[in-house]
Amino acid sequence: MPLYQYQAVDPSGKKRKGFIEAQSERDAKETLREQGVLVSAISVKKGASSKENLKGESLLGFTMQLSQLVSAGVPLYQSLMALEEQYRKEPFHRIILSLCEQIKSGTPLSQAMANYPDSFNKLYCSMIAAGESSGALSVVLERLGSLLSKQMKLKGEITTAMIYPCILASFSLVIIGLLMGFVLPSIEGIFADRELNSFTQAVLSISHFMRAWWWIYIPIFVALIAYLVYKARSEEGRLWMERNFLKIPLLRTLMIQTAVARFCRTMGTLQQGGLTMIDSMRIARDVMRNVVLEDEVKKAESKIIEGSSLSAELTRSKWMPMMVSRMLAVGEDSGTTTVMLNKIADMYEEEIEKTLARVMALAQPLILVFMGTIIGCVLLAVLLPLTDISSFTS
Repeated sequence: MPLYQYQAVDPSGKKRKGFIEAQSERDAKETLREQGVLVSAISVKKGASSKENLKGESLLGFTMQLSQLVSAGVPLYQSLMALEEQYRKEPFHRIILSLCEQIKSGTPLSQAMANYPDSFNKLYCSMIAAGESSGALSVVLERLGSLLSKQMKLKGEITTAMIYPCILASFSLVIIGLLMGFVLPSIEGIFADRELNSFTQAVLSISHFMRAWWWIYIPIFVALIAYLVYKARSEEGRLWMERNFLKIPLLRTLMIQTAVARFCRTMGTLQQGGLTMIDSMRIARDVMRNVVLEDEVKKAESKIIEGSSLSAELTRSKWMPMMVSRMLAVGEDSGTTTVMLNKIADMYEEEIEKTLARVMALAQPLILVFMGTIIGCVLLAVLLPLTDISSFTS
């Protein structure tokens, strides 16, 4: 539906601005009139920014509060209206207001949310649809809140672990740039009357190049980074990158653990929500965020349709840990697959913390060694001519 931006005066005489979605401008004005608002100006808004979508903390807060209201016996429409009033000043208010209008007109909540894929993904809408069909919407909302909370925690742990090495690497590059671009040229004068060795001459040549041609290599460097980012976002580049990252021991462990934790947590939640095994797998593999492992799960889907079991198919996978298939086999035999999926997710989320600690412990000294090596080479290039008495000219 089109998004309209309006200016109006509310019943208390205060000026009010906001957004509303409707099939036409006439419907938008009618809806606002029913709210007791006098419209002074209204126009179509061409697009919505990412801030106007429910993401991260805002989506989690919305889900948890809606779950609490519905669990308390408040009708769905009244629950959404309460949230609409609470979030009236937020950028994503338009979405909640639209949900209210659609629910009022008889549209199911899952269908209404499906109109906003940037806020409510396929997993979210599927869970809501399952809750509506089983009459357990409050339970599904609670599980969704728990899932979102755990996903955010996992993402936060990974992001936090990567911040320090990135800052340290950036600081190291700045120090090396200052050393080669400014410090070394400032002391180059002491070598004016000396015959320099090849190592010192090479270091000074690099310094000269950095100062003389910065206007060329800096744009090239920026362009290279932009190209790598573009390539990494493409399907072909992402596949190449993830295949090669899986060859690096510690990164391979971290990538597999993260993908397995996401897959098992999502699939366990979907199974609890009442979705079938195949539907759960199709949605859960999309959140793995690893093309290689997604292909492994996709191959397993066709075999499961033919009558095989998930544990048997994951056993044949080159990348899936054997522990996962063994635990799933136990769950399948005892009829507790859903419980076992959540236990696997718990286990690998704990393992991710340990792996991240190992990655950080390894990354920091490697960066320091790299920076120390560059600085040591520069100092050696400076000191070698000073210690060679024969290099003085008469």
